[in-house]
Amino acid sequence: MMRVTNHAAGPRLVWPRGARAPRLLLPGESAVLMLPERPDPCLSAWEAAGEVRVEAEPDPAPPDPRPERRRGRPSSGGEP
Repeated sequence: MMRVTNHAAGPRLVWPRGARAPRLLLPGESAVLMLPERPDPCLSAWEAAGEVRVEAEPDPAPPDPRPERRRGRPSSGGEP
């Protein structure tokens, strides 16, 4: 999986591996996509021209080490 960001003035069509249809990336839009195993000549040319950026997928955020705090009023203690 790779993150593709469109830096071009117009939209770009990217065809993810296994997809039935291409994906339209608008200017400034990013998407995490599964790209074909061999280099795509159009994507390579756009990357060389600085129109798109292809990066490794970001790692998922680590879980919060702090326990979740309950939100709500504490019980009054007057219930039997």
